[in-house]
Amino acid sequence: MKIDQVDLITRVASQVLDILLMKYPTRTGLGLVLGSIFSFAVQLFAPALRSIKSMDFASSPWWGWLSLGVLVMHTPTVVSAFRQKPIGNDTVDQAMELIERGNLSKAEKRQQYRLLIEKVTNAAALKQEFQRELKDIEKSLAAEGKTP
Repeated sequence: MKIDQVDLITRVASQVLDILLMKYPTRTGLGLVLGSIFSFAVQLFAPALRSIKSMDFASSPWWGWLSLGVLVMHTPTVVSAFRQKPIGNDTVDQAMELIERGNLSKAEKRQQYRLLIEKVTNAAALKQEFQRELKDIEKSLAAEGKTP
């Protein structure tokens, strides 16, 4: 298996887990509402739907309609996962998408990307510095006989 295929599989699996673990609670909530509307509409029009011989919509379980509603509402998430290669950080991914969608010249886009890179590297440096400080505190507590 090629590394690109593995990357694609792990990216898709990550997106599926994000959706299942409600990374986008608004979309999930609206999907449940939409699924409930689907279920209600199917029950309301059950007599007319029973006349369709090829598919039996009326006997579909309610949870199937809820699942369909959630799937429909998360379609933009799935599409964006295949359209672009995400960085892995939602904030950075959204910033990159805004830069691309903006009506900016090439020079302005380049400048915005540079600013974004600068902010991300500063945040990473701060995170590393914080982790070093935390380890130092843990070491000093361990030396004093206290457990963190």
